[in-house]
Amino acid sequence: MRGVLQTFGNAALGVALGLGVLGVGFFLSQLTTPRATAAATPSPVVTPTPTTAPSVSPASSPTPEPAPSATPAPPVVSAYMSGGKRYAAIKAPVGYMFSAPFAGTVQIQLYQFIDGEVRVGSNVPSLPFYPYVTLAGSDRRLVFRPGALDRDTRLVAQDGARVTAGAALFTTIGDGASSWSTFYDANVTANVIASLVALPGETELDAVAVFAPR
Repeated sequence: MRGVLQTFGNAALGVALGLGVLGVGFFLSQLTTPRATAAATPSPVVTPTPTTAPSVSPASSPTPEPAPSATPAPPVVSAYMSGGKRYAAIKAPVGYMFSAPFAGTVQIQLYQFIDGEVRVGSNVPSLPFYPYVTLAGSDRRLVFRPGALDRDTRLVAQDGARVTAGAALFTTIGDGASSWSTFYDANVTANVIASLVALPGETELDAVAVFAPR
């Protein structure tokens, strides 16, 4: 019995010694191993890459429609009687172009009103000149009597010119009345007094019909 107890005592002592050696080894290993930093390493701040905003082109202005060119109002034409003869009284806006209603030869004469008389061929610079524009065709002759030259009327066609239908004759540049107002009838307010006769024979025709809309 004594031998058995001695054997167990030796074994227990060996186990205790072994455990002590292991404990010392563990303690020494803890001293040599670097301790982990207590503070957690902060995560890097991620700056989001800015997204490039799509470029916004300025709203393109709509291309303006070209303004329609101003078309002068058509003249107002009415019948006019004087001395038993028929005429056309034409009231046209400033800037209106009178054109030839038919082909013919242009004849231009300048008149002045001097001392109560209508004179042709005179030259008094202080007094206005009044043109008579005649268009002589193959079978008719049309005479225009517009307002004062260079004040109310600007001539376009030249004296003696041969023109076709639609050719420009003269333009109204002022709102003055026809020379007829100065020469014969102060009540006339129309820009032009026109007369029409047939050729040959000088038979009177209706001048209003020449300017009627077509």
